[in-house]
Amino acid sequence: MDLSDGLSTDLPRLCAASKAGALVDESKLAIASVQNAAVPTWNRKLTLALNGGDDYELLFTVAPNKARKIPSAYRGVKLTAIGEITKGHEIKLRKSNGKTATLRPAGWDPFA
Repeated sequence: MDLSDGLSTDLPRLCAASKAGALVDESKLAIASVQNAAVPTWNRKLTLALNGGDDYELLFTVAPNKARKIPSAYRGVKLTAIGEITKGHEIKLRKSNGKTATLRPAGWDPFA
């Protein structure tokens, strides 16, 4: 699915449709985030990575036993594993200190 409403908003939609949860690794978002001089600090980059939209980014899942078949890039576009799908319905963010926190939707909500 596309992430036009932001990862924090669209990931719960994907998980709800799949009746699953997710654990996103904050450090992987640092690797995946677009480098932008207009967003100089990591806190702002993290906020943008989680809640920004209109980035033309795609989100997809793959079974763990098939993950090694996913290339690191496709047609020149870098692919980054940012977490894992979990049992249950919680959407969590693993912080750099190893602790987890609930990831609250804070992207675009067209119905708000």
